[in-house]
Amino acid sequence: MAEIAETADTPVREVAILCSGVALGVYLPGLEIARRLRSHGVRGRVFVLEAFQPADVEDALIRARERHQRDFRALRMSQQLVRDISPTLDAAALAALAARLDAAGTTHLLALSGFWLPWAAAYARERAHCTLEALHIDSVPSPSWLPYAQRPEFAQAEHRYFIDRAAPRAACRLEIGEAAPVAHAQRPPELLLHGGGWSVGTFASAVDDVLAAGYRASIVRGSAADLQPREGVRNLLLDPQWRAWRDTGPEQLGEFPRLGFADADGELRYRQSDAVPDLFEITRASLAVVSKPGGSTLIDSMAAATPVLFLAPSGKHEQANAEAWIALGYGAWLEQWREDGAQREALERMHARLLRDRAQVPEYCRQLAAELDAR
Repeated sequence: MAEIAETADTPVREVAILCSGVALGVYLPGLEIARRLRSHGVRGRVFVLEAFQPADVEDALIRARERHQRDFRALRMSQQLVRDISPTLDAAALAALAARLDAAGTTHLLALSGFWLPWAAAYARERAHCTLEALHIDSVPSPSWLPYAQRPEFAQAEHRYFIDRAAPRAACRLEIGEAAPVAHAQRPPELLLHGGGWSVGTFASAVDDVLAAGYRASIVRGSAADLQPREGVRNLLLDPQWRAWRDTGPEQLGEFPRLGFADADGELRYRQSDAVPDLFEITRASLAVVSKPGGSTLIDSMAAATPVLFLAPSGKHEQANAEAWIALGYGAWLEQWREDGAQREALERMHARLLRDRAQVPEYCRQLAAELDAR
């Protein structure tokens, strides 16, 4: 992607996008925002939290992911025990980051993970020209924000939510790529099943329900060992060796993870798009997504006008997401949809509501660029 040219008449506005690569729920929206902002003349740069943590954190994260894949209850429990991790961050690396942002003339910090809040609040507080925004992917603060909810830093940030739970309504949306949503009639009878960036939850056991209802399934497996061929099932796998904090890509735009497509014999063929996540293209072509109610899944749902059939949530924030989406007519609990006959017509009604309403929902990057222009 070409660098944005700066002139005396059109100075480049710099936005630092502070996300986390532990799971893809805040990482992918951060990357998508960086790309979209550049189409509005704003230079967004992505910084991944884990790159500022000790090297042994990687092993701990991988062990946690494997444990949570085996036991979904362990994930639910761990989210209730989240603590402030700022003491573990590399002070020298953060000082270098501050110097880099100063040199670039950064005017806006966009934090998608609450773990960035103490450092980001201190940085913005010392620079009158810099604003701090807390962008919430979920309809209520997710676990990474909870350790700071009663601290002054939380009040210092400007908070924005993609979902206004009180209304309920989609308060803003994110445009992903350039293609318009696929018409419902042009979509094959196929559902996409996944468990978010860590492939956790009860999605694997939902395959039988999807097949029994007469649909095909694309499913993102948790590991290569799960790639068992099955009639009517397309097996996918996010590259288990890919790490967001190792590869932030050119100009800190970030790289989308590689997605593997399994052949009939289980051989994987990987793809890695630079424009949009490869999994989003499958979301665009699917009748529905079957997943736990992660905020990033709902962002994709709105962008693709693809409804979501919800599985058990990992915590209160995901429960709130599902309740809001269902109230808006954009999704349903998988069990309820199945009990109601697993009808394609029901999915078509949800698609139609998403398609109708998304035209009225402000696009986040366009809105942010206009706000930065006005300052």
